[in-house]
Amino acid sequence: MRADMPGWDVHTHLIPPTVLTAAYRGEYGLSVDSGSLVVDGQRLPLKRLADPAALLQWIADQDLEGAVVSVPPALFRYDAGVEWAELVNQGLRELATPQLRVLGQLPLLDPSAPAVAAGLAREGVFSGFALGTPDYTGLDPVWQVLHELEAFTLIHPGHSDDKRLRSFYLSNLLGNPYETGLAAASLVFADVPGRFQGIRFCLCHGGGVTAAVAGRWQRGLETARPGIEPLSMPVTEAVRSFYVDDLVHDEAMLQLLVRTFGAAHVLAGSDWPFPMGSDEVVGERAVTAGELTAPLAKEVSAR
Repeated sequence: MRADMPGWDVHTHLIPPTVLTAAYRGEYGLSVDSGSLVVDGQRLPLKRLADPAALLQWIADQDLEGAVVSVPPALFRYDAGVEWAELVNQGLRELATPQLRVLGQLPLLDPSAPAVAAGLAREGVFSGFALGTPDYTGLDPVWQVLHELEAFTLIHPGHSDDKRLRSFYLSNLLGNPYETGLAAASLVFADVPGRFQGIRFCLCHGGGVTAAVAGRWQRGLETARPGIEPLSMPVTEAVRSFYVDDLVHDEAMLQLLVRTFGAAHVLAGSDWPFPMGSDEVVGERAVTAGELTAPLAKEVSAR
């Protein structure tokens, strides 16, 4: 790592303390059982997920300046609305320190989402936003605000509904890369990168399947496949506007990421503290992550 530049891990997770308090009280449909947070049938082992000091130790062990924190995807809960987002964001405020940058929670599918994004950006606390992978249809008002903010926007896969993924841990091994690719395709073919060029989208887990299928998407555009409208830029250019983290566990795939997205768009991301994460952070990619994730402090209007 260059000694004169900060290094940041762009993809780490903590459970906000407000969520833990609510769980111990049995509120918001949450509970704590045998050392795990139980949320919508999923179990999140508390241990390091509820321990900011453990993340600070990771930062020290990796010789980083800090880490960018988002909630585990089970906590996106877009059907829970504005009140849930407010609870999560209050906990994220409590976690924020010079070494821990936090990504805000949006009630993404609620009409208030653009106003919530604009309000969080004014605080000077949040370094951007973390989004799950629901249906992105009708989100232009959200994209407009994030565009004006030039917001770092982490796309993290949520749950896949494919029942065939229940065996062999495929919900994670295959479902997560698919969900990220689906989100990326939804953005590309809705021309979001072309129409809202200020947004700094970052796709987790190396962008999932995106690099492998981007050429196929371009072919679909060139041959005017059904349902594909003309775009303001080629698919390859739209894809190259994305950032990705480097969490792919494969050197050949990492080389493909560099060719597909560009070296400057491949960021350090460990997915700490989950078992499918990385054991180390690569310095140069951590430098770029730090430059992109300074806390927002900008005034925009939500229309």
